[in-house]
Amino acid sequence: FKHEQYITGRISALVDQAAKLGDHGTERFLDWFVNEQVEEEVQADKVVQQLKMIGDSKGTLLMFDHVMGKRD
Repeated sequence: FKHEQYITGRISALVDQAAKLGDHGTERFLDWFVNEQVEEEVQADKVVQQLKMIGDSKGTLLMFDHVMGKRD
């Protein structure tokens, strides 16, 4: 999750720089990355919250790992 937050910060810095330079084409191009990164942060946070709920339950962690392995 912290890594996703770091990536969000880097993308935001690029958007800020494009805006500062008045580079509207780059800003529009970066919109896709901004939207994707919002979703990535949401998904990473969900995983973190699920892992917190699982705690030390090894069986549940094994099941969670199985489910995560089947994600697209």
